Amino acid sequence: MPGKISVVLLKDFAVLGSAGDLAFVNKGYAKRYLIPKGIAKVITEEEKTAITKEKSIRKQKEEKAFLEENRNRFKAVNALYVYNISAKEGNKLPYIGHIPPMRFKIKTRQDRQETVTWQWYPTNRLSNLPGDQRFVVVKYKKERFFCTFHFLKALRMRRVSAPLIIDGSNLGWYSGQPSMDPIFYLYQYIAEESEQFFFPLIWAFDKSFRRKLTKTEKREFNEFKSWSGVKVVDYADTMIFKLAKRFNSKYIFSNDHFKEYHTEHFVRISFR
Repeated sequence: MPGKISVVLLKDFAVLGSAGDLAFVNKGYAKRYLIPKGIAKVITEEEKTAITKEKSIRKQKEEKAFLEENRNRFKAVNALYVYNISAKEGNKLPYIGHIPPMRFKIKTRQDRQETVTWQWYPTNRLSNLPGDQRFVVVKYKKERFFCTFHFLKALRMRRVSAPLIIDGSNLGWYSGQPSMDPIFYLYQYIAEESEQFFFPLIWAFDKSFRRKLTKTEKREFNEFKSWSGVKVVDYADTMIFKLAKRFNSKYIFSNDHFKEYHTEHFVRISFR
């Protein structure tokens, strides 16, 4: 891609990642800021390949250790999943026995450990959501948050940087129309592609966002906003910064540059 180069971070830096991570950035940004500040250095293709390989090996080792440590719990989780799916399909099953509490510790950047608990999404409400994913409800600090099972697995493996405040109306504007697809995709993006991992995800929507959704997507939106961390207001921009203050987070996901606000203390993230 023209104007882009690969660098390796020499220290932790905002949304680019942690020391030792690879980043693909604009050449001018690297030469004018990242390199002079000692934040990153340019690497060769050979070095890039070596770092990528090392990172892959390290990830495989971490996943293997994690699976070994949680083998018994996963057996219980799989049993519960089979039970839920069978119940959804109308099959009558006997009680599957005692399921251990589905809870685990999450790690934050401050090296604190906090407990979350989770359960499969209520089967009687799954028809209100897309059928191509599995969904869960995560209880954290006495509130219940919506997320995908894929995101939940990443939450167990990755270190949490901070809560993420999301400009939902802006994110959900796709090809000139509001859409729920980018809303659900963000969970995959944070789990797989984002250098930093964020939790919980806190959403702010304009009331006007729902009006142009299709009938099916209106049903999805109504279900989505029924959980903690989703605010629907007349003017979402103001709410975004109120939520950032409430959740003590400087990270905002939006394509909007918020030029009418003082944003020097915030880090804006987007797909672009």
